[in-house]
Amino acid sequence: MLKTFTMRLAALLVLSSLVLSACSSLGGPTPTEVEIVFDPAQIQTQEAASPQPTPTLRPTSTPTPEPAIPPTPTNTLDPYHTLIFEGVQLREQEKFEESLAKLNEAVQMDPANPKGYIERGITYVAMQRLDEAITEFNFALNYDPNSAEAYNARGNAWVQKNQYNQAIKDFSKAIELQPDFAKAYTNRAITYMLQGNVEESLKDFTKVVELRPDDPEAYFNRGQAYINAANKFEDALYVELCIADFTQAIAIYPDNPDSYFNRGLCNSIKGNIVRSMEDYNKAISLDANQAKYYLYRALLYPDLGTLEQALSDAQKVIELAQDNDLRQVAEQMLTAIPKTPTPTAGPTPTPLD
Repeated sequence: MLKTFTMRLAALLVLSSLVLSACSSLGGPTPTEVEIVFDPAQIQTQEAASPQPTPTLRPTSTPTPEPAIPPTPTNTLDPYHTLIFEGVQLREQEKFEESLAKLNEAVQMDPANPKGYIERGITYVAMQRLDEAITEFNFALNYDPNSAEAYNARGNAWVQKNQYNQAIKDFSKAIELQPDFAKAYTNRAITYMLQGNVEESLKDFTKVVELRPDDPEAYFNRGQAYINAANKFEDALYVELCIADFTQAIAIYPDNPDSYFNRGLCNSIKGNIVRSMEDYNKAISLDANQAKYYLYRALLYPDLGTLEQALSDAQKVIELAQDNDLRQVAEQMLTAIPKTPTPTAGPTPTPLD
């Protein structure tokens, strides 16, 4: 059992470095926040090291601005906004060059309108042409110095360039101009977390909950921040708050598997193995193709004395994992967990006189 425990702790420590990644898996309408925050496959034990801002597991670890134009039928828009709409739609389809072509037309049609520059800048961000993106946002601010949207979008570009202080200045300016700008609070919260500033991050995520009390993403995001806080401060209160936030996110939107997975993670930290297992099972029932769900369930089985199921889940991780760290942990499990021994014959009993 000591070897098994050591292996499980090593697995948790490896995965604790997988801290930040975007997560907008709530389904339904496109979230009005950025695509967000930390992959729940992160902070498992209070022994784990403080989180480091390492991207992966989901699309990107940095804030991504939502399209500024709502999905309105093009026949209700004027020609300028029709071009903007079409450019945004093409960007969402990752047809970036075609998106730029439409947005170039829009800028040529109305060169004093900041919207075209903002949307063209967002497309450049998606293409990782960050300096060009910042130039576009600067043009937008030249035409409208009070554009909270432009400051928020430029802040996202600074985050992608790892210039977090500059990003926070832009997000703060966006909030100053538009105090109810939930996206800017979310983006600033992400950036604070990238800096390791859990306290300020939690303040901003809490503000988003206040602004959007019926938005499941608001609770989901803050719940993940509580996981980091529990790890950093070694305070059980944050574990309880984490469970409460994911429970609320589930109550509003019960079909997001990551909400169950994260709540299972918090229950595991708390030591409630049964509830953690229930949450991981539910996550797998909603999405059976996520390697991390099987890995964390596998880590629970030894405590329940079901080693064969742990081995089965570890094998599933190897089949599904796109991430080398997840695969390596699963391979460690297959090596460390003892297989069911084959019964051997004992000594022949001596007949009694």
